[in-house]
Amino acid sequence: MAVARRFTNPRSLSIQRFGGGLGGALPYLLPALVIFVLFSYYPLLRVLYLSFTDADLLRPPQWVGLENYRKMLLSREFLGSLGVTATFALAVTALEVGLGMALAFLMQAKTRFQSLLRGAVFAPVVVSTVSAALIWQYMMNPNGGPLNAGLQTLGLPPLGWLTRPETALASVILIAFWKGVGLPAVIYLAGLQAIPKELLEAARVDGATTWQVARRITIPLLAPTTMVVLFLSLVGTFQSYGLILVLRTDGGPVGSTNLLGYHIYQNAFQYFQMGYACALSVFLFLLLAALAWIQFRLSERRVHYQ
Repeated sequence: MAVARRFTNPRSLSIQRFGGGLGGALPYLLPALVIFVLFSYYPLLRVLYLSFTDADLLRPPQWVGLENYRKMLLSREFLGSLGVTATFALAVTALEVGLGMALAFLMQAKTRFQSLLRGAVFAPVVVSTVSAALIWQYMMNPNGGPLNAGLQTLGLPPLGWLTRPETALASVILIAFWKGVGLPAVIYLAGLQAIPKELLEAARVDGATTWQVARRITIPLLAPTTMVVLFLSLVGTFQSYGLILVLRTDGGPVGSTNLLGYHIYQNAFQYFQMGYACALSVFLFLLLAALAWIQFRLSERRVHYQ
């Protein structure tokens, strides 16, 4: 009986299958682990090391300690970039959460144009950042661009969409939202389709209106989906720099579009201050890690998955 129990024990069978536990599986796992560490953790540790040096891509780096971090905290340009990035990230995230959910409700509705609507909403997501930036750069051209031509047709003065501090950041927010809202909308659509229809039908039988069903049942049950959208949107927007690079605003005018990601790019590849750029990158990494931790803590307390 002891022998039978030994061979019918699932744990014993799994150990025998893998050749005696982790030691037997290690030769099979080792190549993937080496590749993972080489391309994930080594660059992270290298950036951390370079943040304590005066690396400039031209000569061997020299250790400077916390000098780059001191310079970062005392830099008005960095603090201004951080404020611009926070405004950009919060605005784009709020738009993607609010209008992404609204678009999901529209895409779920049974209409003749349902497939067309879903395709139109998701189409900008598959457009490359370079193509999207070039399209909007043409649309927002202050000299005869379609948007200004439409304003003049309505008797309104043309706007310097990307050339004036008052409108440049709002224009970049509009472009980023147009480019990215399709993904949150599709994620919300998947969340809507996962809600048990019995709950919605029971609420309607009890006399609840469409708005009451959405407010009391649907939106609360979408809380896990909202946490996913918040996380993806915040992380993506805090890392943004491609739009600024292709739109050629150079972080201006007057620093109004100087996102932190673009600020890091400038210091690394235009000013060749690689050590300082690595310090900025470490700060951005810690900031995103802190935001992720806060979001997960909030989800544990306020979001219910069942």
